[in-house]
Amino acid sequence: MNYTVVSCSPKHAEELYQQIAADFPEHHGLYKADAHSDSMPSCTHFKVTCDNHDAGLLSLSFPYPATCHIDWIGVLKRYQGKGFEHILLQQAFSYATQRQAKIITVETLAPFEADANYPGLYPLYEANRFYPLFNRTPQSYAKTVVYMAKSFYQPLQALIEVEQEARQFGFDWPNEMMILEQAIDECNEIQEAIAQCESKKRVQEEIGDLLHTAISLCLFAGFDVEETLTKITHKFTTRFQALKEIAQKQGFTTLKGQSLTAMMALWRDAKEMTAQSHNGHS
Repeated sequence: MNYTVVSCSPKHAEELYQQIAADFPEHHGLYKADAHSDSMPSCTHFKVTCDNHDAGLLSLSFPYPATCHIDWIGVLKRYQGKGFEHILLQQAFSYATQRQAKIITVETLAPFEADANYPGLYPLYEANRFYPLFNRTPQSYAKTVVYMAKSFYQPLQALIEVEQEARQFGFDWPNEMMILEQAIDECNEIQEAIAQCESKKRVQEEIGDLLHTAISLCLFAGFDVEETLTKITHKFTTRFQALKEIAQKQGFTTLKGQSLTAMMALWRDAKEMTAQSHNGHS
Protein backbone atom coordinates (compact mmCIF):
# COMPACT_ATOMS: atom_id res chain seq x y z
CA MET A 1 0.00 0.00 0.00
CA ASN A 2 1.57 3.27 -1.17
CA TYR A 3 0.22 6.53 0.21
CA THR A 4 1.07 10.21 -0.01
CA VAL A 5 -0.23 13.33 1.71
CA VAL A 6 -0.41 16.47 -0.43
CA SER A 7 -2.16 19.82 -0.32
CA CYS A 8 -5.19 20.28 -2.53
CA SER A 9 -7.29 23.16 -3.81
CA PRO A 10 -10.57 24.21 -2.17
CA LYS A 11 -12.44 23.01 -5.27
CA HIS A 12 -10.90 19.55 -5.11
CA ALA A 13 -11.39 19.46 -1.34
CA GLU A 14 -15.09 20.28 -1.80
CA GLU A 15 -15.53 17.41 -4.25
CA LEU A 16 -13.70 14.94 -2.02
CA TYR A 17 -15.57 16.18 1.04
CA GLN A 18 -18.92 15.50 -0.63
CA GLN A 19 -17.80 11.95 -1.50
CA ILE A 20 -16.68 11.23 2.05
CA ALA A 21 -19.74 12.83 3.68
CA ALA A 22 -22.04 10.68 1.54
CA ASP A 23 -20.27 7.60 2.92
CA PHE A 24 -21.11 8.31 6.55
CA PRO A 25 -24.32 7.56 8.46
CA GLU A 26 -26.41 10.52 9.59
CA HIS A 27 -25.08 10.37 13.14
CA HIS A 28 -21.44 10.77 12.06
CA GLY A 29 -21.33 14.27 13.44
CA LEU A 30 -21.66 16.26 10.25
CA TYR A 31 -24.13 18.70 11.78
CA LYS A 32 -22.14 21.62 10.35
CA ALA A 33 -21.76 20.13 6.86
CA ASP A 34 -23.19 23.18 5.09
CA ALA A 35 -21.13 25.53 7.23
CA HIS A 36 -17.97 23.60 6.44
CA SER A 37 -18.77 23.66 2.74
CA ASP A 38 -19.07 27.44 2.95
CA SER A 39 -15.71 27.72 4.74
CA MET A 40 -13.82 25.64 2.17
CA PRO A 41 -12.19 28.63 0.40
CA SER A 42 -10.66 29.92 3.65
CA CYS A 43 -9.30 26.55 4.85
CA THR A 44 -6.02 24.82 4.11
CA HIS A 45 -6.66 21.35 2.72
CA PHE A 46 -4.63 18.16 2.57
CA LYS A 47 -5.62 14.86 1.04
CA VAL A 48 -4.17 11.40 1.53
CA THR A 49 -4.01 9.20 -1.54
CA CYS A 50 -3.66 5.43 -1.60
CA ASP A 51 -2.18 3.90 -4.75
CA ASN A 52 -2.95 7.17 -6.57
CA HIS A 53 -6.61 7.21 -5.43
CA ASP A 54 -8.04 9.82 -3.05
CA ALA A 55 -8.64 8.24 0.35
CA GLY A 56 -9.16 11.01 2.90
CA LEU A 57 -9.33 14.74 3.53
CA LEU A 58 -8.09 17.14 6.20
CA SER A 59 -9.26 20.76 6.44
CA LEU A 60 -7.53 23.24 8.74
CA SER A 61 -8.16 26.85 9.67
CA PHE A 62 -6.35 29.39 11.84
CA PRO A 63 -8.94 31.50 13.68
CA TYR A 64 -6.04 33.15 15.53
CA PRO A 65 -2.33 33.19 14.60
CA ALA A 66 -1.39 30.81 17.42
CA THR A 67 -4.46 28.56 17.09
CA CYS A 68 -5.03 25.83 14.53
CA HIS A 69 -8.48 24.25 14.23
CA ILE A 70 -9.33 20.95 12.54
CA ASP A 71 -12.46 21.94 10.63
CA TRP A 72 -12.90 18.49 9.21
CA ILE A 73 -11.16 15.16 8.86
CA GLY A 74 -12.58 12.10 7.15
CA VAL A 75 -11.68 8.99 5.19
CA LEU A 76 -13.69 7.19 2.53
CA LYS A 77 -15.41 4.08 3.88
CA ARG A 78 -13.36 1.61 1.84
CA TYR A 79 -10.13 3.07 3.25
CA GLN A 80 -11.16 3.19 6.89
CA GLY A 81 -9.29 1.01 9.35
CA LYS A 82 -5.99 1.45 7.49
CA GLY A 83 -4.59 4.23 9.67
CA PHE A 84 -5.30 7.12 7.30
CA GLU A 85 -7.06 9.15 10.01
CA HIS A 86 -3.85 8.96 12.05
CA ILE A 87 -1.75 9.95 9.02
CA LEU A 88 -3.92 13.01 8.38
CA LEU A 89 -3.78 13.95 12.05
CA GLN A 90 0.02 13.85 11.98
CA GLN A 91 -0.10 16.13 8.94
CA ALA A 92 -2.25 18.53 10.94
CA PHE A 93 0.36 18.59 13.72
CA SER A 94 3.20 19.12 11.25
CA TYR A 95 1.52 21.97 9.39
CA ALA A 96 0.30 23.64 12.59
CA THR A 97 3.81 23.68 14.07
CA GLN A 98 5.18 25.05 10.78
CA ARG A 99 2.72 27.91 11.17
CA GLN A 100 3.97 28.28 14.79
CA ALA A 101 0.60 27.43 16.30
CA LYS A 102 0.64 26.90 20.05
CA ILE A 103 -2.59 24.91 20.25
CA ILE A 104 -4.78 22.79 17.97
CA THR A 105 -8.51 22.27 18.54
CA VAL A 106 -11.21 20.00 17.16
CA GLU A 107 -14.89 19.23 17.69
CA THR A 108 -15.94 15.59 17.43
CA LEU A 109 -18.69 13.19 18.42
CA ALA A 110 -18.74 12.65 22.19
CA PRO A 111 -17.48 9.18 23.19
CA PHE A 112 -20.77 8.13 24.78
CA GLU A 113 -22.55 8.81 21.47
CA ALA A 114 -20.41 6.34 19.51
CA ASP A 115 -21.84 2.98 18.43
CA ALA A 116 -20.95 -0.03 16.30
CA ASN A 117 -21.76 1.81 13.06
CA TYR A 118 -19.48 4.70 13.84
CA PRO A 119 -17.04 4.42 16.78
CA GLY A 120 -16.00 8.05 16.37
CA LEU A 121 -12.62 9.75 16.37
CA TYR A 122 -12.54 10.54 20.09
CA PRO A 123 -10.19 7.60 20.89
CA LEU A 124 -7.80 8.77 18.15
CA TYR A 125 -7.70 12.31 19.49
CA GLU A 126 -7.34 11.09 23.06
CA ALA A 127 -4.44 8.82 22.07
CA ASN A 128 -2.74 11.86 20.51
CA ARG A 129 -3.03 13.87 23.75
CA PHE A 130 -6.05 16.00 22.99
CA TYR A 131 -7.99 16.75 26.15
CA PRO A 132 -11.74 17.39 26.32
CA LEU A 133 -12.88 20.90 27.26
CA PHE A 134 -16.67 20.78 27.17
CA ASN A 135 -19.66 19.02 25.63
CA ARG A 136 -22.46 20.67 23.73
CA THR A 137 -25.49 19.71 21.65
CA PRO A 138 -25.77 22.00 18.61
CA GLN A 139 -29.13 23.22 17.39
CA SER A 140 -30.97 20.88 15.00
CA TYR A 141 -28.67 18.03 15.97
CA ALA A 142 -29.56 15.09 18.20
CA LYS A 143 -26.04 14.08 19.21
CA THR A 144 -23.62 15.58 21.73
CA VAL A 145 -20.22 16.73 20.52
CA VAL A 146 -17.11 17.42 22.54
CA TYR A 147 -14.65 20.26 22.01
CA MET A 148 -11.04 19.11 22.43
CA ALA A 149 -7.63 20.78 22.44
CA LYS A 150 -3.96 19.86 22.32
CA SER A 151 -1.06 22.12 23.27
CA PHE A 152 2.11 22.26 21.22
CA TYR A 153 4.58 22.65 24.05
CA GLN A 154 8.04 22.87 22.51
CA PRO A 155 10.62 22.29 25.25
CA LEU A 156 13.55 22.97 22.93
CA GLN A 157 12.20 26.38 21.94
CA ALA A 158 11.35 27.14 25.56
CA LEU A 159 14.93 26.34 26.63
CA ILE A 160 16.35 28.49 23.83
CA GLU A 161 14.15 31.41 24.87
CA VAL A 162 15.07 31.21 28.56
CA GLU A 163 18.77 30.94 27.65
CA GLN A 164 18.48 34.02 25.43
CA GLU A 165 16.68 35.87 28.22
CA ALA A 166 19.46 34.96 30.66
CA ARG A 167 22.10 36.26 28.25
CA GLN A 168 20.22 39.53 27.73
CA PHE A 169 20.02 39.92 31.50
CA GLY A 170 23.80 39.57 31.68
CA PHE A 171 23.91 36.03 33.07
CA ASP A 172 26.31 34.73 30.45
CA TRP A 173 29.55 32.85 29.92
CA PRO A 174 32.81 34.82 29.45
CA ASN A 175 34.06 32.63 26.58
CA GLU A 176 33.56 29.39 24.66
CA MET A 177 36.31 27.55 26.56
CA MET A 178 34.43 27.78 29.84
CA ILE A 179 31.32 26.37 28.18
CA LEU A 180 33.37 23.48 26.79
CA GLU A 181 34.82 22.83 30.24
CA GLN A 182 31.28 22.78 31.62
CA ALA A 183 30.27 20.29 28.92
CA ILE A 184 33.18 18.03 29.90
CA ASP A 185 32.13 18.26 33.55
CA GLU A 186 28.57 17.30 32.59
CA CYS A 187 29.86 14.28 30.64
CA ASN A 188 31.90 13.21 33.66
CA GLU A 189 28.83 13.51 35.89
CA ILE A 190 26.80 11.38 33.49
CA GLN A 191 29.56 8.78 33.43
CA GLU A 192 29.72 8.80 37.23
CA ALA A 193 25.94 8.47 37.59
CA ILE A 194 25.87 5.48 35.23
CA ALA A 195 28.92 3.82 36.81
CA GLN A 196 27.41 4.14 40.28
CA CYS A 197 24.04 2.79 39.09
CA GLU A 198 22.29 6.00 40.05
CA SER A 199 18.55 6.33 39.43
CA LYS A 200 17.28 6.96 35.91
CA LYS A 201 15.99 10.30 37.15
CA ARG A 202 19.52 11.39 38.11
CA VAL A 203 20.98 10.22 34.80
CA GLN A 204 18.23 12.03 32.89
CA GLU A 205 18.89 15.24 34.83
CA GLU A 206 22.60 15.09 34.01
CA ILE A 207 21.88 14.48 30.32
CA GLY A 208 19.51 17.47 30.43
CA ASP A 209 22.32 19.61 31.85
CA LEU A 210 24.56 18.52 28.97
CA LEU A 211 21.90 19.42 26.39
CA HIS A 212 21.49 22.82 28.04
CA THR A 213 25.24 23.40 27.89
CA ALA A 214 25.31 22.44 24.19
CA ILE A 215 22.59 25.01 23.47
CA SER A 216 24.52 27.63 25.43
CA LEU A 217 27.62 26.95 23.32
CA CYS A 218 25.64 27.13 20.09
CA LEU A 219 24.09 30.49 20.99
CA PHE A 220 27.34 31.93 22.37
CA ALA A 221 29.12 30.99 19.14
CA GLY A 222 26.48 32.92 17.20
CA PHE A 223 24.62 30.02 15.59
CA ASP A 224 20.88 29.49 15.32
CA VAL A 225 20.04 26.38 17.34
CA GLU A 226 17.25 25.09 15.10
CA GLU A 227 19.30 25.69 11.96
CA THR A 228 22.20 23.79 13.54
CA LEU A 229 19.89 20.90 14.45
CA THR A 230 18.40 20.89 10.95
CA LYS A 231 21.86 20.60 9.42
CA ILE A 232 22.96 17.74 11.67
CA THR A 233 19.63 15.96 11.09
CA HIS A 234 20.17 16.17 7.34
CA LYS A 235 23.79 15.05 7.73
CA PHE A 236 22.93 12.04 9.88
CA THR A 237 19.91 11.08 7.76
CA THR A 238 21.98 11.13 4.57
CA ARG A 239 24.77 9.13 6.17
CA PHE A 240 22.39 6.62 7.72
CA GLN A 241 20.63 6.05 4.40
CA ALA A 242 24.04 5.40 2.84
CA LEU A 243 24.82 2.95 5.65
CA LYS A 244 21.56 1.07 5.02
CA GLU A 245 22.30 0.93 1.30
CA ILE A 246 25.79 -0.49 1.90
CA ALA A 247 24.48 -2.97 4.48
CA GLN A 248 21.74 -4.21 2.13
CA LYS A 249 24.27 -4.72 -0.67
CA GLN A 250 26.24 -6.88 1.76
CA GLY A 251 23.15 -8.96 2.48
CA PHE A 252 22.11 -7.39 5.80
CA THR A 253 18.42 -6.76 6.45
CA THR A 254 19.19 -5.62 10.01
CA LEU A 255 22.30 -4.88 12.04
CA LYS A 256 20.90 -6.35 15.23
CA GLY A 257 23.37 -8.87 16.63
CA GLN A 258 26.29 -7.55 14.59
CA SER A 259 29.57 -6.67 16.29
CA LEU A 260 30.54 -3.09 17.03
CA THR A 261 33.55 -3.54 14.73
CA ALA A 262 31.29 -4.49 11.81
CA MET A 263 28.94 -1.58 12.45
CA MET A 264 31.78 0.94 12.70
CA ALA A 265 33.21 -0.36 9.42
CA LEU A 266 29.83 0.26 7.76
CA TRP A 267 29.69 3.73 9.30
CA ARG A 268 33.15 4.59 7.92
CA ASP A 269 32.09 3.40 4.46
CA ALA A 270 28.93 5.50 4.71
CA LYS A 271 30.95 8.58 5.69
CA GLU A 272 33.21 8.05 2.70
CA MET A 273 30.26 7.56 0.34
CA THR A 274 28.44 10.70 1.49
CA ALA A 275 31.67 12.73 1.40
CA GLN A 276 32.24 11.71 -2.22
CA SER A 277 28.63 12.54 -3.09
CA HIS A 278 28.93 15.96 -1.43
CA ASN A 279 32.18 16.74 -3.25
CA GLY A 280 30.68 15.60 -6.52
CA HIS A 281 27.83 18.13 -6.20
CA SER A 282 29.93 21.05 -4.97
